[in-house]
Parts: sequence; structure tokens; C-alpha cells
Amino acid sequence: MLESLLNFDTYLFRLINHARCPFLDSVLAVFSWHFSIGVIVGLITLYVMWQKKWEKWWLYLAVVGLCFLLADRISVMCFKDIFQRLRPSHALQDAITLKISHLHYITTNKGGLYGFVSSHAANTFSIITSMSLIMRKEKNFKIFSSILIAWGIIVGYSRVYCGYHYPGDVVCGALLGIVIGLIVYLIYKKIISLGESKTKQTNE
Repeated sequence: MLESLLNFDTYLFRLINHARCPFLDSVLAVFSWHFSIGVIVGLITLYVMWQKKWEKWWLYLAVVGLCFLLADRISVMCFKDIFQRLRPSHALQDAITLKISHLHYITTNKGGLYGFVSSHAANTFSIITSMSLIMRKEKNFKIFSSILIAWGIIVGYSRVYCGYHYPGDVVCGALLGIVIGLIVYLIYKKIISLGESKTKQTNE
């Protein structure tokens, strides 16, 4: 059963990774770039602060920071270091890698040794989950969450297209990110609840 799943995962990887297109090479390499992800997360955080009238701005920064910290460390220490599944760029001779650095394309960099789960997917989906839940009562919630989900899917797809992860790495990384985002949101709600209780007691 496991071997069949792994074979299917490899088949899907080749299907996506070998579907080359100059336009997609440019676009998906940028979406997979650490710097572009940081810029988008920064814009998301600023938008949430603006929608929330800049109240408790520090708390939204803490949410983003905690999501990144937990998603990055857990994806490495509890998955990559334990399962030790080689990235397709290391395991498959026909894997086509594409990386961007300092605005130049690199096609010989294979990335880290292990790829299960995708830290990119875990990071992005932890942010998507926590920020969507924070914004769920705002009037632009549906548009906001739809844009975030689309961004997360593109980032995940780019990691397969660029040769650094199997689709299974990305899906499992996204699921991990959703769980982490939910936990961080519950912590956020607890802090908000404690703050409101203290304010109410002070007013009384």
C-alpha cells in the first residue's frame, strides 16, 4: 500500500515537474522564492492590522512569528529529520530543479537533502489558517481568504514544479500548517479573551 502511494506520488511529481513552460518557469520560481513569500506575508500582516484599525498590532506580528517558528521547526525536527525522505531533486535523476537567487535562475542547486514535509507549505498554510480565522468576521473575509488559499496552492505547486518536493510532501506540509495555524489562532483568542476580561474588571 505504502509503495503504491509512493509510486503514485512520484508519477504525479514527474507529471508536474516535466510540464515545462518558460512563462511558468519565471512565475513559479518567483512564487517559490523565500524573499517573495516574506514580502507577501508582510503585506498580509499589514492588511490585517489596517482592517483591525491598528489595535493590538503587536499581537498580529506575534501570530505570524509564532506560525513561522512552529511550522519551520516542527516540519524539520518532527518530520524531515525523522522520516528522512529524499527530495526528488536528490532521489530522481530526471528531476528538473529551478531556483531563484538574487534575481538569477539556478538550475543546479538540489536544495536540502530531505523533503518530507514541505516547510514552504507548512509555513504558508499556517499563516493562511491563522489570518483567515482572525479575519473571519470582517466584511471582506471571503475575498481575503480566497486570495490566501490561491496563494498557498500556487506556492505548493511551485515547490513540485521547481523540483524540490513530491506532491505528497506539499499536501502533508499544508495539513501540518493548517493544524499549527489553528493552534496559534486559539492562543490568540485566549490572549484576546484575557485582555477583554481585565478591561471589564477595570471598568467595573
